Amino acid sequence: MNHQKRLHDELTQVKSNILVMLSKSPHPAHQGLITTLKHTANNEWLDLAAKRLGPEYANLINRMTMLEAAVSQIDIGQYGYCCDCEEKIATALLQKDPATQRCTKCAIKRGSN
Repeated sequence: MNHQKRLHDELTQVKSNILVMLSKSPHPAHQGLITTLKHTANNEWLDLAAKRLGPEYANLINRMTMLEAAVSQIDIGQYGYCCDCEEKIATALLQKDPATQRCTKCAIKRGSN
């Protein structure tokens, strides 16, 4: 499976997970947000969700941010290059996580993957 398809598939899954969590929430505002998000364009979905959801959604929002960044990098021809040093990211890292933003060296410097 290519990276772009994996990224889009995971974005769809993360959105679905957020909507499922919202549907289980007893808060009336969350029920209204479900309708709003379902009618929101993809390019505005992340911003709206990040502004309107609480800390219990932080991991999903963070992952969605990484996925959206990777998709944007594909769109501009920069996918697979480290966001810090601009060196090529190892294929094995991208296979493990197609949303990877940093080469091994820069990830170690930052203390992240």
